[in-house]
Amino acid sequence: MKKTLEKEKLFHSWPKIIPAVVGLILLISTFTFLIAGMLPVKEYKIGERRSCYVTMEDGTRLAVRYTLPAGLKNGEKVAAIMETTRYGTQYKESFVLRALLNLGIAHDVPTAMEQELIKSKYAYIAVDARGSGASFGTREMEWSKEEMNDIGQMIVWIAKQPWSNGKVGTYGISYSGNTAEIAAASDQPALFAAAPLYPDFDVMRQMVKPGGILNDVLVKSWGDSVADMDANKGNLFTAGTAGVDSDKDERLLKEAIAEHHTIDIYKAMKNITYMDDILAGNYTAGSLSPFHYKENIEKSGIPIYSRVGWQDAGTVNGALARFLTYSNPQTLVIGPWSHAGWHYYDPFISKSYSKKELDFKQADEVLSFYNSCLQGENPNKDGYKKAIHYYTLGEGTWKTSNTWPIPGFDQKKWYFDSNGRLSIEKPEETTGKDTYKVDFTTSTGKSNRWFTNCGGGPIFYPDRAKEDKKLLTYTSEPLDNDIEITGVPVVTLNISSTSTDGAFYVYLEDVAPDGKVTYITEGELRALNRKVAETKDIGYQAVGVEHSYLKKDGEQLTPGENTELKIGMYCTSVYLQKGHRIRIAIAGHDAASFERIPGNGDPTIQVQRNRIESSYVELPMRIRK
Repeated sequence: MKKTLEKEKLFHSWPKIIPAVVGLILLISTFTFLIAGMLPVKEYKIGERRSCYVTMEDGTRLAVRYTLPAGLKNGEKVAAIMETTRYGTQYKESFVLRALLNLGIAHDVPTAMEQELIKSKYAYIAVDARGSGASFGTREMEWSKEEMNDIGQMIVWIAKQPWSNGKVGTYGISYSGNTAEIAAASDQPALFAAAPLYPDFDVMRQMVKPGGILNDVLVKSWGDSVADMDANKGNLFTAGTAGVDSDKDERLLKEAIAEHHTIDIYKAMKNITYMDDILAGNYTAGSLSPFHYKENIEKSGIPIYSRVGWQDAGTVNGALARFLTYSNPQTLVIGPWSHAGWHYYDPFISKSYSKKELDFKQADEVLSFYNSCLQGENPNKDGYKKAIHYYTLGEGTWKTSNTWPIPGFDQKKWYFDSNGRLSIEKPEETTGKDTYKVDFTTSTGKSNRWFTNCGGGPIFYPDRAKEDKKLLTYTSEPLDNDIEITGVPVVTLNISSTSTDGAFYVYLEDVAPDGKVTYITEGELRALNRKVAETKDIGYQAVGVEHSYLKKDGEQLTPGENTELKIGMYCTSVYLQKGHRIRIAIAGHDAASFERIPGNGDPTIQVQRNRIESSYVELPMRIRK
């Protein structure tokens, strides 16, 4: 989701009953310094941005904006970087924004990526996907086959332009990160590199319905946002999408917007239980993701540079699955960032970076990748080898590996035991169990890993000690040594419930000597979807434990009957200090983000923790000395 992550932060709706003049006065008098800090600052003059319509083979006209490097001479040819988004690529200024621009409080400048590309003699091409922005057409589905075909045709168009040297790379963040990846399946010889940042390799499992549970807040927020965009609704900072250069009277823009139609994605997702349920037309819920194009992407051999954050929704597991599934040369970077990489977050190390610093650092690294793949007479598509660069939380260090899992880490079992203990020894009891009545008020807060997808906001988990009192917890003795956990923790629960269904959340936490509880990672699973899947059922090489979420595998719980649940968490790399304790916390709901399962009633669960029926967590860990 997102070329407009920044737009979504800046351009939320403003009450229409407030006259523009009054709004401007209030804005200047009360919020001048706030707005000045949020809006980008102009740093240098870039090349002129132009726009036009490009007609696809089926007659659909797409709005294209392109910026050529400043000082480009007649006859000089450059490589081009293309971004395709459904969020609109250019908006008209509202009265308020124009006033701020005229007053010098705000400055209308490109993104860090566009600035760095233009400075480095690349052309930057931004495309409104069909049925969005100023483009014509309808959107039967997001990331549709029609959209993928458009991307291939746009690569052909770019390569034929008089300023093009015939070499194209793709780029994007979130939604446009997915299109940057899908572009590699287009079978276009002019495409030499793809840089999908913070993308969703498996949209359903890692964002929309993780564990088979609807990410209610995110899907509702996103659905409402894109519906407003497609209807061309303005807000405080924009007066709707901008037309192309030749459409002075906006006649074509109005015609294009009249064609826009997208399904109510929130309503559709509310009716989805399984991956093979029909979402719209011929599209099933599980058919939206880039991994469905894996055969053609691999065939292309295109080098891929991908970048994700450890706690950015569930995208880290998808990024590692991409690394393992594709044979393409790949560089994967996993760091302490929010969605889009605009905010730093290591829960154990405090550092202060501005959004601008992080944004330009990220742009520089992506630019380095493009330089290696697109510069020179004969760019070598095989010049990039497979490598993972990852950051270890709590240690503040970067490491590199060519393989996954990382060698040297053993899966260590920690058993749930009596009195809330987490032990390396299997329990002695033969009938031990704990009873927990689900508390539907439990929450991970509104700055969690799922909320950062709603506009690229910061991630922050407050001290979990108070919240953990609502949960069922198991805590180890203080660690005798420093340890590192790098990989996918897997929790095995032997449970029974008074309900025929339920949602199970497991959290890996650090307990400091002073009692502070720090969130590290989590996993969730709807009991109905508990069937562990094989690779053939998923369609790619998953990390940790995965489930099929197919209709044939759905199975309700039998109340009172014991059932095993295996829940893979989201991958992490974390350094825990001697004297700290490891905790596993179990919940039946996260009111901050997810739908309630079951929809009514107050189920009680029993967790078996005995020698015959054990519950435990497997941690990929090693002792650090």
